[in-house]
Amino acid sequence: MMPVEAAAAEDWSACAFSLTCEEDGADLGDGSVDDGVLFSPYNAGDEEEEEEYLEQLVFKEASFCCSSSDSAADCDGDGDVDGECQSVVSEEWFRQARLAAVKWILETRGYFGFGHRTAYLAIAYFDSFLLRRRVDREAMPWAARLLSVACVSVAAKMEECQAPALSEFDAGGYDFCPASIRRMELLVLSTLGWRMGAVTPLDFLPCFSSRLHPHGGAGAGAALKAIGFIFATAQAGSVLDHRPSTVAAAAILAATYGPLLTKEALDSKMRYLSPSRLIEKVDHLLASLNIHVLAF
Repeated sequence: MMPVEAAAAEDWSACAFSLTCEEDGADLGDGSVDDGVLFSPYNAGDEEEEEEYLEQLVFKEASFCCSSSDSAADCDGDGDVDGECQSVVSEEWFRQARLAAVKWILETRGYFGFGHRTAYLAIAYFDSFLLRRRVDREAMPWAARLLSVACVSVAAKMEECQAPALSEFDAGGYDFCPASIRRMELLVLSTLGWRMGAVTPLDFLPCFSSRLHPHGGAGAGAALKAIGFIFATAQAGSVLDHRPSTVAAAAILAATYGPLLTKEALDSKMRYLSPSRLIEKVDHLLASLNIHVLAF
């Protein structure tokens, strides 16, 4: 794999253009979750329409996951996904550096008032990038922060009506000039093949919430808890470890029922969430999420 330092040193001077998206947003799917109004774009239809909606999301999810795996396997032509890269991400220094980066992304989301989906996309970009490119331990502190800033900036340009100027980001003790951030943005975009419209657990959450809480009531409170569980999972490990649909299902079940579900009850609720069994089993992830239930 090509180290980040070597790739970032390439001459991008000819590419110093604005990365702000000029689209009008008409083709950006429904169901995003932001502060204030939860799930307002989502209108529950009949069971057949809802299942078709889920099928479309699961198809996009599977397509993105396969693309991520294939791209990582082809990275720099070595195909050694389970070798050097995997050994690095399992080391404690890497996990701590990643956790610090994720916390910074979440703090930055709160500071600018970004939507939750913006933060999750930024974390997904971060994890996807490090699946494809190696970062040396000595460079990790500053490289991870520069990568975090670039990922948040790209995600904001994808999701927000107005993205902050690069000079507005507080890198927390690091002084990155806008040109350096822009070069890292371009490196992220090229490394991920310019495929930035990933499906997230927040895209599934409106449908799952409406199925478990068809008459509203406690639905909004459960949804907010579920969002907390989703980001707890993101802090615990790479968001690429589980499918977004699995994370969303586990989060809304944990938020609604806590650790009270028996195996039989869980199977029943899963059939209710997805009658055609589109969603993978969530037993293991739900068990880990229940550890966080007591904190809420």
